[in-house]
Amino acid sequence: MKKEIADKILKETESGYDFISDKFSETRKYFWRDLEFIRNYAKNGDNILDFGCGNGRLLELFSGKNVNYFGVDTSSKLIEIAGQKHKGDNVKFQKVSSSESLPFPDNFFNAVYSVAVFHHFPGRGYREKMAKELFRITKPGGYAIITVWNLWQRKYIGRILKNWKNKILRKSPLDWNDCYITFKNNQGEVFSRYHRAFAKHEIIKIFTQAGFTPTPECFTRKCGDEWLKTQGVSTQRSGHNPVVWGFKKKAVKIGGNIVFIGKK
Repeated sequence: MKKEIADKILKETESGYDFISDKFSETRKYFWRDLEFIRNYAKNGDNILDFGCGNGRLLELFSGKNVNYFGVDTSSKLIEIAGQKHKGDNVKFQKVSSSESLPFPDNFFNAVYSVAVFHHFPGRGYREKMAKELFRITKPGGYAIITVWNLWQRKYIGRILKNWKNKILRKSPLDWNDCYITFKNNQGEVFSRYHRAFAKHEIIKIFTQAGFTPTPECFTRKCGDEWLKTQGVSTQRSGHNPVVWGFKKKAVKIGGNIVFIGKK
């Protein structure tokens, strides 16, 4: 993807989430149950980054844990909503830009969470730079917990195929497997959100090249049903997708999400 197209999409994403912030926050009151097990990667006293925090709902996962939580997002309105919803001496929310650097020192966070964010990042180059930036600010021995939507399902596949057709006709500036998904605000106005339809191997490659090592939980038999139950994860059908585990592929599909967990 050309850099000017990627930059344009990043600006549209920032302004677009301001545009839909109230409605978006209303639809994000609770965290996905299938992903609640990711709380186990945070311990008392840890510095935790919520990269792309939205309204801060991830913070509720750490209830009962004494963590230092930092939430960042490019949407100033979502940061404002998050600050109103969640307060505490160890809770900080900050508006950041879409630049390829974050305002934190090297080796600062024990765990970096990025929930449903990377699929909004246009262009392979930008995604790779942001993964390296997350690696930079993660402490040695710390974790990156990354989730993206699994868009390879019936309700989204038509959007991906539409872009394929336009690519063949040379009418699309997007990359293959990109698409737009609409979201209406409370006034019924529509924001078309850019999405990348990741394959598991693609998200693995981005974060392993950045320096993270996939954790054993993601590709050994510890990911069987019994281990999952101890983590509070359901292995039943979720939405349009069954839960699918790639024991040797180092990433897993949970319901409508693809999850990568890496260690520095």
